[in-house]
Amino acid sequence: MWQLPFINTADYSIAGLVFNGVGCLFWVIAYAVLVLEIRKKKFVEMPAYVAGANIGWEFVWSFIYHPDTGIIYALSYIGAFFLDCYIFISILRYGTKQPMADGLKKHFTMFAFANLLFWVLFSYFFRNEGFDTTIGSNSGYIINVILSLQCLAMLLQTKDTANFSMLLAWCKMLGTGLITVSMFIFYPDNHFVQLLGVTCLIVDNVFIQVLKQRHGKWI
Repeated sequence: MWQLPFINTADYSIAGLVFNGVGCLFWVIAYAVLVLEIRKKKFVEMPAYVAGANIGWEFVWSFIYHPDTGIIYALSYIGAFFLDCYIFISILRYGTKQPMADGLKKHFTMFAFANLLFWVLFSYFFRNEGFDTTIGSNSGYIINVILSLQCLAMLLQTKDTANFSMLLAWCKMLGTGLITVSMFIFYPDNHFVQLLGVTCLIVDNVFIQVLKQRHGKWI
């Protein structure tokens, strides 16, 4: 990682790097908010079915590969990974409070670790065999679409939404949205990742609208 430039302006435009960097920062803030919410409410807003995907991707892109956008971006991935370690441990403790089948609750710990292992291998091979970009955007957005859809599904299945944070929802939407802008700048011909990014933006905004209707406020 330390062989990377601090910020790679040779291969990436300044505008794209700014949008990407601010988006990454919003994601780190989102994780920090989530950690604080977990400590306060003993409930994890990260959907249990996709928690292993997040930390699995971050492990691969923090310690096996690194984004070639520069050291500052690589450090944001690593920071998100360590925050996600706490989130994953909390999923093991409180994940069964989320809506899920009783049969899965009995074997939830085994499912969570199997899910984590799958996504570590998925993220590694996806990059190793040439399907990903040099910053992990293709695999990251596949996971992000699943995450956004699972968040919305969990919200719609939950009657009492007091455990859901509007601040977290905004940080997640802004983080992904700003990174999506950078995808259009970095990869103008990668319509696959652009489609996934726009899909995330739409679903995340639907989530915010539904949560606003439940909470009666925007923040």
